[in-house]
Amino acid sequence: MSRLLVLPLFALLINSWSYAETADREKPMNITADNCVADQKNSQTVCTGNVIATQGTMNMRADKVTMSEDAFGKQYAKGEGRPVRFKQKLDSGEMLDAESLRFDYDGAKGEMILIDKAWVKKGQDIVMGDTINYNLNTEFYQAQSKPGNRVNITINPKKKDATK
Repeated sequence: MSRLLVLPLFALLINSWSYAETADREKPMNITADNCVADQKNSQTVCTGNVIATQGTMNMRADKVTMSEDAFGKQYAKGEGRPVRFKQKLDSGEMLDAESLRFDYDGAKGEMILIDKAWVKKGQDIVMGDTINYNLNTEFYQAQSKPGNRVNITINPKKKDATK
C-alpha cells in the first residue's frame, strides 16, 4: 500500500470535519484492513474488510474504501459499510459522530457526501436524511431525503452558564 497516496487522502477526508480537534492534524495516521491493494501507476488504493483509520481522536470504520488522486494532486475517496462510522473529538470538547451506508469525498470541491441512512450528531444535536452533503471549505451542509421521506433535525437548547 502506498503511504504517499493513502495517508494524505485519509487526512483530508477525515480531519476536515467542522471544528475537528486541531491537534489531530499533526498526529500520525494508522490504517488497518483485511486487505489493501495499491495501483501506484493509476494512483488508486482499495482497502477492504474491516477498514479502520485512526488519527488522534478521529476514528473511521468501513467495509471498503477506494482512494485515488488525480494529476493535479486532488484526492478522492468512496466508501461503503454496514454502516460507515466516523467519530472525532472537536476543539470544543464535544464529540462529532456520523454514520451512513456510503460516502463520497471529492477533494477538488472540498465536499463530503454521506449517502443512505445518513446522520451527523454533534453533542446532543442531530441531522438525519437520506443524503447529507457537507462542504468542508464553507462548513455548509444540506440534508435531503427521497420522495416520501423527510429530513429530521434536532437542535437542543444550549445550557446556560450558571456563573452568569
